[in-house]
Amino acid sequence: MLQRHQPDGRSQRYVQAVWFARSLHSGTRWLPCDGAQGIVFVLKGEVSLDEHKLTAPFHIQPPSKHAVKLSYSADAEFAGIRLYPARLKALQQAVYPLLSEPGLCTLAEQLRQAPPLYTLKQWLQTLSSAVPDPSYAMQHTYQLISALMQLLPLEDAYRGVPLGIRQLERQVKSQSELTPKYLARIYRVRHAQQQLRNNPLIDLAQLAQLSGFSDQAHLTREFKHILKITPGKYARQLSA
Repeated sequence: MLQRHQPDGRSQRYVQAVWFARSLHSGTRWLPCDGAQGIVFVLKGEVSLDEHKLTAPFHIQPPSKHAVKLSYSADAEFAGIRLYPARLKALQQAVYPLLSEPGLCTLAEQLRQAPPLYTLKQWLQTLSSAVPDPSYAMQHTYQLISALMQLLPLEDAYRGVPLGIRQLERQVKSQSELTPKYLARIYRVRHAQQQLRNNPLIDLAQLAQLSGFSDQAHLTREFKHILKITPGKYARQLSA
């Protein structure tokens, strides 16, 4: 069972979603890559990411560079906060008590004592009332990342932001730990993945063109590097 909530208000500038999962049986699944970070709270049972067992009370995920294998035990319960790219460091500075180690430990304890998704929604309300507007510099960072999410070519995305390319690159790398070029690679692959979900029978050469790849071979290399599976195999799994 997976419950998910997308925030509104000021917190939606920073948080993609909060969620709670409960498993009846042990299992595995691949978490897609999005270039962002998250915070995972293991409430019951065992949870691992790429064979690394997560320990209570919380785990801060590194920036997502490729798909990650999630493994969980029977009757596991875990919850989390998924941020947008380049948000965690800015939030830690802006609302330090909420995202400090003591603050996250307190949230972890609250998640064990009350319905987790309700607790996370309450946390979002607290975040919304505490978080300031992004700084001028961070607005430029988010503007560039948003353009890359829309599959705008990197050069065009740079031209759309009133800041020098080198300064933008430094800001994005400092906040997200990924370069704008690598983020653009992620979003092209994510677009191709969504197109395959919409139509698993789509011609891969056509898919490559639609998603901004030079050819089918380029699509296959990038898809496999970032999602750990070829587009052909992924399409076959969708059709099975």
